[in-house]
Amino acid sequence: MSNKIGRQKKQHVNAGTEITGQIMEYILAVVIMAVCVVVPLYARDGYRQIGNAKYAAYKSIMITGFSVLLALTALYLFFRQKEKRKWSVSLTDLFVMAYLVLSGFSVISGGFYEDALWGCNGWNMGLLSQISFVLLYLFISRFGRYYRLMTYVLCGTAAVVFFIGILHRMMIDPIGFYEGLADYQKAQFLSTLGQATWYASFLAVTLPVGIAVFLYTEKRVLRVLGGVYVFLGFSTLVTQNSDSAYFALAGCMLVFFWISVENGDYLERFLWISALFFAAGKVMYFLLKIHPNPALEYDVMTEFILCSPGSWILLGVCLAACAALYIRRHVKGCTGRKDSMDRLRRGVLFAAAAALAGIVAVIYLNARGVLPEALSEKLGKISYFNWNDDWGNGRGRIWSFAVRMYGQESLLHKLFGVGPDCFNAYVSAYHSEEAALLWGEKLLTNAHNEWLSMLINDGLFGAAAYIGIFTTAVCRFLKAASGRVGTAGAADSAYRTERMMLTGIAAAVVSYMAYNFFCYQQVLCTPFIFILMGIGEYITAADGKSIGEGKRKG
Repeated sequence: MSNKIGRQKKQHVNAGTEITGQIMEYILAVVIMAVCVVVPLYARDGYRQIGNAKYAAYKSIMITGFSVLLALTALYLFFRQKEKRKWSVSLTDLFVMAYLVLSGFSVISGGFYEDALWGCNGWNMGLLSQISFVLLYLFISRFGRYYRLMTYVLCGTAAVVFFIGILHRMMIDPIGFYEGLADYQKAQFLSTLGQATWYASFLAVTLPVGIAVFLYTEKRVLRVLGGVYVFLGFSTLVTQNSDSAYFALAGCMLVFFWISVENGDYLERFLWISALFFAAGKVMYFLLKIHPNPALEYDVMTEFILCSPGSWILLGVCLAACAALYIRRHVKGCTGRKDSMDRLRRGVLFAAAAALAGIVAVIYLNARGVLPEALSEKLGKISYFNWNDDWGNGRGRIWSFAVRMYGQESLLHKLFGVGPDCFNAYVSAYHSEEAALLWGEKLLTNAHNEWLSMLINDGLFGAAAYIGIFTTAVCRFLKAASGRVGTAGAADSAYRTERMMLTGIAAAVVSYMAYNFFCYQQVLCTPFIFILMGIGEYITAADGKSIGEGKRKG
């Protein structure tokens, strides 16, 4: 009799866990979709204070949705405790939790309590925002059953944003945001996102997801939609006029190459993606001839992609490589040997690393004046190779100042930081005279390098935990995706497809890290990368059967 009662209680508890979990999955899906639609598209008064407007929308969604979710979490944990089940914790989870704790320590360490809570005006990346990022990751990684729907909504919204951005570059304004703006202001603002740098950050996070769909899906309809999405993304990338976006694209394309080289079909699609990028530049060149934008001054990379004969050559090379691989595989029936593909993969990665190291070395040597005079004169014509205060639109001055400031901090601040988004508060309190000499009345809100800003705001420990989130996520997602490419006779195509979503998310993380080497946390990019990492963690932690069903056990 007692055993029967025990079984009934256990079934009752199991039902409570399952029902509560399902409710949380539904509510979470609605919250995430609201974030993915409202934050990119919402604006109160055109571009006036658009950053604050978007953050206000984000804050309202998070407070409303997560208040309910946190209440349900208490009930869910109660049922799980009765079942005496434990949740598995990944290395990325540990870094996320460590970062949350260390962010709290940085608030105490810095002492700028009000600034640390809400963050600097216009950025709003204080402790509450950091908590929201952690909650996004944790909830989605545990209750992200409807992650496909979340991803589709995010990409659908991004496609609308990209299309409007393309029209804006041709001075076509379907949403009326350009009314009353001067021409120079129209060159600085894009689509529904505002400032071009913020726009590019959203692009850097969302574009890799669409590239992954085109590369890895087995469904023709999705591949066509993915191709359209990628073409829109490339078309707006080559006209948004931010050099940092090209750096982000290079990072994510390396990730796709690393995985795609293992399979002939995917490598062929990768080459088509590369050709599509240069083709988008040529299409936009002709469209901008039809609808010119006289206020827009192209940066070096945009000028090259749109106007240089060299970009035509690169387009031809990509098309020739596509044709050669197609003939080799489909006409001659040759397939690449695994050892040769591994050598190619490592060779490309080594070449990319060597090129990056070489560029840094040349910039350093040129700044020290040790290069031959003739070479130095040639390099002087290329702004990238001339390190000075104006390098990178003033980043040379900002980075030098930030490094000096960190070097002068106390040991407590070096280790634990001055508080989330308290860069400006600390500068105003301890370095106001030097900042006034360098920037006048302008506010220096961050180091224009997220990783350097994190070092100052959250200290050495907090920055290490934060970087650990991204690096472990990339490594774990790629490890889970590697070896699943083109696995013949796999249980079902959904299994392979969902595994390949991990590659897109890993590429988005690398793209975010590369882009924000020159930029910063803000509401149009950081919440979305944590959403994607949560999805990646959900997929990684699931077993093969649950992936195919889109459902996680336990």
